[in-house]
Amino acid sequence: MELTVSIGIGQMRVARTPTRLTCLGLGSCVAIAIWDSSSKIGGMAHVMLPDESFAPKRIDSSPAKFGSSATKALVEEMKRQGANAYMAVAKIAGGANMFRSVSPDMRDIGLLNSEAVKKSLKQNHVRLIAEDVGGTVGRTVELDTNSGRLTIKNVRGVIKYI
Repeated sequence: MELTVSIGIGQMRVARTPTRLTCLGLGSCVAIAIWDSSSKIGGMAHVMLPDESFAPKRIDSSPAKFGSSATKALVEEMKRQGANAYMAVAKIAGGANMFRSVSPDMRDIGLLNSEAVKKSLKQNHVRLIAEDVGGTVGRTVELDTNSGRLTIKNVRGVIKYI
């Protein structure tokens, strides 16, 4: 029986097949989906901000909350659960510029999140094989831990598979 596990903002989860990991309502947030085909273990983090410098001091500083630290934490947990980090590949989605229409001068947190995640993946030697980032619409994503397929549904009803 397949289980679906939702990952909230600033959280991460690791699971074996037959589990689906999902992040609902990504706007400027970025979902990092990492999958190891040899163990059929997948992990997902719901990144909220590029790094801790963007967070008020009172905010919870869980490593999954930040693009700069989520990859390392996710890979470490996947290895603890039996994944082969050298076989793991990543797919990312989200990072929309949700506030462009509100204030054209506002920083594009979605872009900064995407850049921080890509940099962290590279630093942690995780190969990025697919992405669906940017734009101005929100997304929901779901990682199938059996196949490694990432399903992306945007708010306009468009479904994409990477």
